[in-house]
Amino acid sequence: MIQRFGRTFSLVVNLGLFLLVVAAARPGPHRVIAAESYGLTEIADRVWTDAPGQAQKLIALADEAKDRVALFFGDAPSDPTLVLCTTRSCARAFGIGGNGLSVADMLIMVSPGGLTLGTLTHEMTHSRLHQSMGFRNIVAQPYPTWFDEGLATHVARHPAWNGTVTPASRQRIRDVRRFWQWDDAYREIGVGRAYASAAAEVAEIERRAGRRGLLELIRRADEGERFDQVMVEILTR
Repeated sequence: MIQRFGRTFSLVVNLGLFLLVVAAARPGPHRVIAAESYGLTEIADRVWTDAPGQAQKLIALADEAKDRVALFFGDAPSDPTLVLCTTRSCARAFGIGGNGLSVADMLIMVSPGGLTLGTLTHEMTHSRLHQSMGFRNIVAQPYPTWFDEGLATHVARHPAWNGTVTPASRQRIRDVRRFWQWDDAYREIGVGRAYASAAAEVAEIERRAGRRGLLELIRRADEGERFDQVMVEILTR
């Protein structure tokens, strides 16, 4: 019995070590756990980059984005770990497919194309909105995805788009309730129109309910009230 337990324990440990080695060899956000091993330098507390010579500029950019988010919400922004890649090889190493991505309120990563005030503000808005979300919210999202993406676009004014937002495009975006539905929507109506339509929905809420009403909607949904019910309430006062 003891020998059998020992063999089982050894198998589990070896399997775990094998999986860790495999994971470490694959590009992805998990590599931030050992960011220095993948060529990054910490230029400020939990701010990593492959270009430490640009530290002053990169830190100033990140701080300005944080300030914009703090000004909108009227409170302290979230303080995620930042990975600021200035080269495509860095972005590939950390699995950054687009300009940027955020992981809950813990991590923001940007590629060279995302080293802009607009992208960092967009991703930091996501991070601030998600600061109280846990794993349970992956399935039971407190906010529909159209609102999540629309708020980030509204606050950052990014991505900017000069095309026409139509009633049909706004209706299509309102159907995007879960994060896995977002890609289908922007493939149908175009990336720029999708983000602009979502931002238009959020801007309409703020126009009718004011900044205070919009922030109340966020707070109450975050506390567990049903988003749609709260939205109707604040828009019909």
